[in-house]
Amino acid sequence: MGVVFVTSSHWLGADAGYLLGFGFYWLFWCLLVPRALLGKAEFASILRDRAPLFNRPNWLAALLWLAVTLIAVLMYAREFLHAPLSMILLAVPLAALNGFCEEILWRGLYVRLFPRNPWLGILYPSLGFALWHLAPQVIFPAENVIGFVVSTFFLALSYGCIAWRTGSAKWTAISHSLSGILALSGYLAPSVLALIKF
Repeated sequence: MGVVFVTSSHWLGADAGYLLGFGFYWLFWCLLVPRALLGKAEFASILRDRAPLFNRPNWLAALLWLAVTLIAVLMYAREFLHAPLSMILLAVPLAALNGFCEEILWRGLYVRLFPRNPWLGILYPSLGFALWHLAPQVIFPAENVIGFVVSTFFLALSYGCIAWRTGSAKWTAISHSLSGILALSGYLAPSVLALIKF
């Protein structure tokens, strides 16, 4: 994916290349690959809980979900409330698309493929999720690239545990999307705005 981002940004410029890179990632890796590996019926049910999150046996996973989601609200709500309406209107669909696509790939796929192996169902995809975040940073690097990647690893571990307990990507996709909306979708919405203003 790093090569896709570099190549597309050289062809189209940073903003369009960033968006094209994410478009390819969502379509190919997040949707087509899980669909091919799981089959039609299993893929269609990837957002359907096998065990409810908010029930007595899953109380710890539910508490973890609430904590992770609340942390995102506390981290990003202030900036969100002061953002221009145009940014918010773009961030909502882009962050929801990204949140659901990424959770289908990094949580839903793995907990469905490896329902009895926490190493392959939680740990391995958490590492992959963290490393994946290096790819788009070839265009727009974070202030602290390593810190950002490490923090996404621990977030992914939390999401992995939640998905593992429920057997689906539904709750992690909701939390991920909400976080992305509050964070104004990272560089997705600003890239669209830059292209529209151009």
